Amino acid sequence: MGSRLGASVGDAFPPPQAVLTIEYPHLRVLARLNRARVDYVLIGVMAISHYADYPEEAYFTDDCDLLLRPDFRNLRRAVRAVLAEGYSLTAGQEPLPEPDDLTLRRILEHRANIIGRQAGTVSVDLVLDAGRMTFAEWRKGRRLFKAGPIRVPCAALEKLLLAKKRAGRPKDRAFLKLYRAMLETKRQRGAKG
Repeated sequence: MGSRLGASVGDAFPPPQAVLTIEYPHLRVLARLNRARVDYVLIGVMAISHYADYPEEAYFTDDCDLLLRPDFRNLRRAVRAVLAEGYSLTAGQEPLPEPDDLTLRRILEHRANIIGRQAGTVSVDLVLDAGRMTFAEWRKGRRLFKAGPIRVPCAALEKLLLAKKRAGRPKDRAFLKLYRAMLETKRQRGAKG
C-alpha cells in the first residue's frame, strides 16, 4: 500500500494521452512545516486517505488535522509556517493575526486548537490534544508517505480508526460505515479476481 495523494490519476489506469495531476493545496503547508522542522503527525480523515491504494479509495475532507508535539518552540514554528503560506489563524473565535509568545504559551497551556483558513482551500487545524492518546502514542508506529516531493508523517491506520470509533460523533460513525463498506467491496473484488 502506498499513498496515491500525490500521484497522477494515470497511475491507477492504463496510461492515457495526457495524465491529469491532482493538486492538493495542503501539501504546500506540509512542505513548509517540514522545512521549518515542525514535529507533527497527520491525523483524521486526510491521514486515513494516505493509506488508500487507489484514488477512488481516498476520502476528501474540508480540513487537514495536524497533531503537533505540544512544545512551545514547535508550536511557534508551526504557526509561523502556516501564516507564511497566507492562512489567517483563529483560536476559539479569536483571530490570531501574528500571535505573540505569551498568547502562544496560553494556547499551549490550554491545549487549544488553532485553525488556519484560506479562501479556496482546506483549513489547516493545528491540534495540541487529540483525545485519549498522547502525541508520543500517536507518533509511535506512524508511517511516512510520499505525496509528490513531500514526506507526510501519518499516524498508524489502526490508531486513526480507533480514534474515530472512540469519538462516536455522528460524522465519525457515518465515516466508519462508509469505510467498512469500501473494505468489504475491496475484499469481494479480490475474491473474484
